[in-house]
Amino acid sequence: MSFNIRYGTANDGEHAWPARRSRVADRIREQRPDVLAIQEALDFQLEELAPELEGYRKLGQHREGGLRGEYSGLYVLEERIQVLESGEFWLSPQPEVVASRGWDAALPRMAVWAELQLRAGGPAVRVYGTHYDHRGAEARRQSSALILRDAANAPCVIAMGDFNAVEDAAPIRAFLQAGWQSAVALLRPEDTRGTFNGFQDPTGGRRIDHVLFRGVRPVHADILGGRVGELFPSDHDAVVASFALTPRRD
Repeated sequence: MSFNIRYGTANDGEHAWPARRSRVADRIREQRPDVLAIQEALDFQLEELAPELEGYRKLGQHREGGLRGEYSGLYVLEERIQVLESGEFWLSPQPEVVASRGWDAALPRMAVWAELQLRAGGPAVRVYGTHYDHRGAEARRQSSALILRDAANAPCVIAMGDFNAVEDAAPIRAFLQAGWQSAVALLRPEDTRGTFNGFQDPTGGRRIDHVLFRGVRPVHADILGGRVGELFPSDHDAVVASFALTPRRD
């Protein structure tokens, strides 16, 4: 599941974090995904979501380094998933430099990656969690190039997050041209819902949050949109996808 939960210090009126915190928690608890890519989470929000994140291993720093700034990494459910290896890089010309900002980006952005394997066996899958810049068009294009280059030799790979780009925009086209697919677009071609509801659009607005993949077989995908009661859980709708992996035969 990929879920931009909206940073908790924003002046969002009736949708301020304290009012919708339980709705975010409910969404995570109801889905209980094997891997959760979360975006815009500040440290205090993650602390408040700790009951729903119990049993998960947190991977990656926050984008300013350590626990500073927003988090756009991965949570992995350890009872089902083994972390073979993990790391991170910033979406900039100096990806190894913590908090580095790239090209025309307004803010530092990053990607967290992990080589994962079902504890029941099967192939390793390389998974990325990311959040592209909201202003820099060149930064978004270059961010896709960085992730594609990093993932080039992975036979099974999934990238999910807030890409701040619709499916026919250059950053997503780069994935599609490299042989990747969008889980929602493939399995729900009739679905016109977006993901950026802005706390007001029940149809989801623009679809800028994606689960992209190559080398694995998707069996389910959905956008979890709409209000819960009177409020939206976040200004972004969560995107979920399930994949079938062939178990190892020893």
